[in-house]
Amino acid sequence: MKRPLKICFFALLGALLFAGCGTASHRIDPSGPEALVTVSAVDPAEWNEVASQAATSLIESGALKRADGMPSIVMIGRLRNYTLLHLESSILTDKLRQAILTSHQALVTSAVGFGGNVDLSVRRIRDKELDDLFDQKTVPKRGTVVAPNFSLAGMIVQQSAVSGRVEESYYMFHLTLTDLVTGIAVWEKNIDFAKQATRPVF
Repeated sequence: MKRPLKICFFALLGALLFAGCGTASHRIDPSGPEALVTVSAVDPAEWNEVASQAATSLIESGALKRADGMPSIVMIGRLRNYTLLHLESSILTDKLRQAILTSHQALVTSAVGFGGNVDLSVRRIRDKELDDLFDQKTVPKRGTVVAPNFSLAGMIVQQSAVSGRVEESYYMFHLTLTDLVTGIAVWEKNIDFAKQATRPVF
């Protein structure tokens, strides 16, 4: 092999080896500059942003406050997914639960709701009221669970478009707080964002 050709060969080999090297696993801030931004998914930073905006709007609206000064009880309803993606909506609803509790304006029930927001232990422990293994004075009685005043539910919508090499996705989160006595929506919030990327030529 001639020397110039040999130099080119080893230079190319070195470049390929360098390109094949990855980076070591490390933790990042989900909202920091290292976090991935993808067009075809809702990224962790966006979940955090939506939860923060929704919680701030809900708490500042005063919709959770009752005239009698007693804390409202909120159930987490269904977050409908009208996208083509599999979304872990509990990322959003869990953050909203925590924000509501931290605000001290309301409590959140785990006895009723949707999906992972329900703790089945509330019902299962009451099934032990005839079980002689348990001291019946310590078994919670039926008719003692407090019903919620409000339901927090919503939906996620996605629209995608492609123009040439440019791909764009628009996401809208719609959240509603409904008074369970009257069925009236007492608070609503839309949070939306769009993401765009240009595909490479090759």
